[in-house]
Amino acid sequence: MLVKSYTVILSPDPVSGGYQAIVPAMPGALTQAETREDALSRIAAVMAVWLEIAAEDRYAPMEETSELIAHEVASVLADRSIEGWEWSVEVTGVRPAALAAA
Repeated sequence: MLVKSYTVILSPDPVSGGYQAIVPAMPGALTQAETREDALSRIAAVMAVWLEIAAEDRYAPMEETSELIAHEVASVLADRSIEGWEWSVEVTGVRPAALAAA
């Protein structure tokens, strides 16, 4: 079965040197890690759990639209501006991690 890829926004933290990752289509799906690779791995795991809970509770991710992604990027950039940080973000696609069978 082909698993859909979702848009993820990665934002480097110039203070800690780590990364924050968020999934605009999955409210509350976020994580942070010391490296870009770890942030991507962690967000894939977060997405899998988010989707599992959503299926149990009968709801789904928001529809990914250019407006949704643009709004979330603008929000991240506004937060970075408030902190006095460079406007440096990356937008990429990530597939949820496979969950181990219970």
